[in-house]
Amino acid sequence: MSRREFRGRVEGPRPTAAWLMSIVAGATLWLTEQLPPWVIAVQLVAFGYSWATRRRPPAFRSDPIWLNVLMLGVTTVTIRSALSGNPATVSLAYFTSLAQGLQLLDARPRKSEFVLVALALFQVVLASNLTDSVFFPPLVLVFLVCVTWTLLVHTLAHEAAEAGDPAAAERAIAPDLRRLTFVATAACVVLAMALFVILPRLKTSVLQGGMRSGIGLSGFSDQVALGDVGRIRMDHSVVLRVEAVEGELPDPIDAYWRGLAFDAFDGRSWAISASERTGPRQPVGGIGRFGIELGPRSNLPVTVQRILREAVDAEVLFSAGEVRRIEGPFQRLERDPNGGLYVPGHAEERLRYTIWTSQLPRDVRALRRERARPPREPGPGGPRPALRYLALPALDPRLRERAEAMVAGARDDVDRALRIEAALREQGRYTDSPPPLGDEDTSPIEAFLLGGLEGHCEYFASAMVVLARLQGMPARLVNGFAGGQRNDVGGFLEVTQADAHAWVEIHFEQTGWVRFDPTPPDLRLRAEGALSLAERAAQLASALELWWFQRVVDYDSADQISALRALWLRFGPRAEAGGLATPREDGPRGSLALPDGVGGLGRGLPLALLVGGALAYAVWRLRASDRRSGPAVPEAYRRAQRILARKGLTRIATVSAQAFAAEVSRALPEPGARAFASITAAYLAERFGDRPAPDLRAELAALQHAVDRMRLGDHAHIR
Repeated sequence: MSRREFRGRVEGPRPTAAWLMSIVAGATLWLTEQLPPWVIAVQLVAFGYSWATRRRPPAFRSDPIWLNVLMLGVTTVTIRSALSGNPATVSLAYFTSLAQGLQLLDARPRKSEFVLVALALFQVVLASNLTDSVFFPPLVLVFLVCVTWTLLVHTLAHEAAEAGDPAAAERAIAPDLRRLTFVATAACVVLAMALFVILPRLKTSVLQGGMRSGIGLSGFSDQVALGDVGRIRMDHSVVLRVEAVEGELPDPIDAYWRGLAFDAFDGRSWAISASERTGPRQPVGGIGRFGIELGPRSNLPVTVQRILREAVDAEVLFSAGEVRRIEGPFQRLERDPNGGLYVPGHAEERLRYTIWTSQLPRDVRALRRERARPPREPGPGGPRPALRYLALPALDPRLRERAEAMVAGARDDVDRALRIEAALREQGRYTDSPPPLGDEDTSPIEAFLLGGLEGHCEYFASAMVVLARLQGMPARLVNGFAGGQRNDVGGFLEVTQADAHAWVEIHFEQTGWVRFDPTPPDLRLRAEGALSLAERAAQLASALELWWFQRVVDYDSADQISALRALWLRFGPRAEAGGLATPREDGPRGSLALPDGVGGLGRGLPLALLVGGALAYAVWRLRASDRRSGPAVPEAYRRAQRILARKGLTRIATVSAQAFAAEVSRALPEPGARAFASITAAYLAERFGDRPAPDLRAELAALQHAVDRMRLGDHAHIR
């Protein structure tokens, strides 16, 4: 009987590590939140039941008919998931999760644990494409240990069963074996980390991080209906994480991130209008990875921020002012007539980008010398005023009267704008749940201005745009985010959907667009105060998530080049004696000597390589020690094989020791066959049963005598 045939008949429960490996692999998919609760429940039931009955499995666990019926059910669920519109990776997640539970239920004799290990590995690969959770890497480390131990224990169990002493497998699992397994696994992890840093990186995520639901409401789509912002503000999910690369992070009360600006208003909704000669979006020349210049250089102070943006349906980028330059992992950039920026093809994924912006402080004294006039734009006969910033639908005449009352006594345009802003702030009341406004005859903005001025930011901003245009001042509504909360753990500003906001921009002849915010800030901004334990834990989790995304998930060739550059500056011949030189240049991460994450990487990479070398040396020493401790095959058995080989009796790799002994017994006389059977039994007992080797000189002499008297052909190979 061949070794393969023998192992195909071995029965017995799987090693405990197989269940642990399956649970860890399943947990990586649970992190993705793509499996419905019932799939996870079925999987857990299969885990628990197969474990509880592993010693005495019921009959159906070995019945091919029942197992095939269950497999048909798994296949049906997978096909139904695919037909319902789920991505292929999600449907495969269904299949691997349910098939893994079925594989654990299968109690039939098996040749190996390959199918179970393959399913678990496939789950981890799928999870790597479906999640960027910070909890994924520790699960992968545990998985590596579990899969290594599962294969090791399975191999020992089969070798011991072949030797006729199943209990020998447990005796073989000694502390030295556990230690060697841990060291080997740790060495593999360190080597993988080094290769991760060194080898060329290509982004191959199937979903590109895109299983999150994008923000498709107010300000982040081309059409905005009054009332949408209130729905966004009910959600406290993080949408922006902002780090200061140059300059300081703004105080939350002064923090604004501009999304889109809207100029066309019909009394109920806002839209972005296209000019007569251009479409709604125009491509901007350049490639994001190398930096795209968006404005002429000026003497204004420039702020550089690194922003991690979550999925946004309209592909919008957010900025803290007038954009001068932008860098990020995108090939195209588009801009609309109102200055809104878009990255086509990146709507359903996280996007990390660095942005240079300038923001001219609102200088009221300088603005008093200017008039509010529309900007000029290209037209058929040459540049002409953009009158769309003054256009209004038919409105109740009382709105003009209210505007005149608010600006009574104003001396100039900026004074009129400030009086409208102040009146709305003082007379209005902010609420995220305003009462129903408007009907078939009255638009929501008319009902708001002629009523109690009760609503959220979008109503206040829309009201100011209408009142400013009634006074002949070009104005537009801007949506984005304002406020946020500082994450003390990670040193960045965290902006959630609850910070969604709308404000106003009015155009002045020389200064350009100037921001005004008519919304009462007392209820809009988050309350300041000491953080609770749960809030601190949430900040820690958010900081870890940002670190994981920047250093691992979004780590690419640009980061590799930056890391090598940092190492060269630190350890190369031009490194300064007192520390790293800090040349200022427009590098890929914005005028920093050490680009994004390279400070820690530059110091950590040599240490990682050193630790990897030490682990490799330890593994080599352990293997050398094993080689010095004695041969893997006992010497008596090796001598017996050499004796038999002289007459052409050789054992090939696929033949078990017992099967070879049976074949030899048919080819040798009785004394020689009996001698080799004794040598084989001693070999199995010594190698797999940890028993001392007996004195086999008499058996070897008998075998030698029997072989010498054989009259066989020179090439009688045993197979």
